[in-house]
Amino acid sequence: MGETLVTLLIGFGITLLTLLYVLSPLRGKEPLHPPQDREALRAQYERILRALWDLETDWRMGKIPEEDYQALRQRYLQEGVAVGQALQGEGEIPDLEARIEAAVRARRAQLRRKP
Repeated sequence: MGETLVTLLIGFGITLLTLLYVLSPLRGKEPLHPPQDREALRAQYERILRALWDLETDWRMGKIPEEDYQALRQRYLQEGVAVGQALQGEGEIPDLEARIEAAVRARRAQLRRKP
């Protein structure tokens, strides 16, 4: 159980550093996301959705305590919102968290269908 938590925390740290690097152009006056940056953001968004799905799976299997699950889940959701907003522009996007939740559910259903 502790080993899984450490692995998740390391993965979160790497994800956070990657997210900070990818979103760094938003801090300056540089043009918003050239095509290669948008691809990196899309890949980051997919990784966040996968991390949420994996986190939920581990929690349902009893590998992660409720307290750790809730904290990590909230962090991943915040990251997903940040990346989603970067992909869709700088404006606030209503219900983006709900869209992320729906994407996680859709991905879970998709993975269940695979043989």
